[in-house]
Amino acid sequence: MTLDETIIYKELKDHLDSFPIGYPSTTSGVEMDLLKYFFTPEEARIATKLRFSWYRDLEPLEMIYEHTKDLGLSIEELESYLDTMSKKGTLHFKKENGKKYYSNAQFVIGMYEYQVNRLNNDFLSKFHNYLGIRLGLEIFGTKISQFRTIPVEKSITPEHAISTYDDLKTIIKEVEEPFAVVNCICRQATDLLGAPCKVTDRREVCMTFGPMAYMYIDQGWGREISREEALEIQRMNEEDGLVLQAGNSLKPDFICSCCGCCCPILYGTKRFPRPVQFFSANYYAEVDFELCSGCGTCVNRCQMEAIKLVNEISKVNKKKCIGCGNCVPTCPEEAIQLMKKDKEIDIPPTMDDLYDKILERKLEIKGKK
Repeated sequence: MTLDETIIYKELKDHLDSFPIGYPSTTSGVEMDLLKYFFTPEEARIATKLRFSWYRDLEPLEMIYEHTKDLGLSIEELESYLDTMSKKGTLHFKKENGKKYYSNAQFVIGMYEYQVNRLNNDFLSKFHNYLGIRLGLEIFGTKISQFRTIPVEKSITPEHAISTYDDLKTIIKEVEEPFAVVNCICRQATDLLGAPCKVTDRREVCMTFGPMAYMYIDQGWGREISREEALEIQRMNEEDGLVLQAGNSLKPDFICSCCGCCCPILYGTKRFPRPVQFFSANYYAEVDFELCSGCGTCVNRCQMEAIKLVNEISKVNKKKCIGCGNCVPTCPEEAIQLMKKDKEIDIPPTMDDLYDKILERKLEIKGKK
């Protein structure tokens, strides 16, 4: 790599690191290897000139051209680069009223997830190396989650007076079309590494809505489905015992369906003594000791290893329980139920508002150091 290229990628790394979920340096330099995987030097120069937005403030092609004129590209050349970068999953993209709009994507949630259906072992090795030594700290550093746990439908009773944002069926009925179902990239990764999911054999389990779904459909990363199909997929996800993790906003535009063996968020946090601090959830599970028969069904069902048998009675560790509710509908004695926390979580209106909040907290933490 030439000196100029070294500078180009360093500038891009610093630019990406300024985002809500940043792109921190390592001593190994693995983050630079990943940048070279995603961006050619010319694409890196362009990406450094863009700004991050989830979907609120994507810039039209014409505006981007105005502040990239120093790159010496015609608007046609710039458009070609931006379209290629979008296809590679390094940018957010939408088309509206015949106009194209673009913005930077974060590394996670973003560039990594947009590699669905095209993972390889070399990339995964670098990604997991980065995740383990530095990126994980960046993701969890503010303790404001990009996801929120939604309880499965059968775990909720009328007594809960459930908020609409915690009712997945209501969310699916109210969100903006189109809908897309997507192969779970986490399970594609574990398949590739020879450790397939122990919870489900299905891979089309994650979904996107609205502008994000349009991008997945347009780029060929996901399959368009109807609202009714979305509801059926969620029914199957709940039946399989997957943890429902929506974007952490009142108007989520994606839902991941996670497990403790494949999802880095789940298997990464359950190693800690108090993983609940990294999740956004309104509920926790509680066992009626009088009814519990000690069958262990809930122990096997829990993806966070939050339930143990103690003296042949199930006991929930509230520091690990994230309130998914998967333990409730399969209890033969109806001995376990979800309890609502005293204080409801504060949920931002949109994902862009969420990332504003994460960035504000990130800067506060940096200012205290």
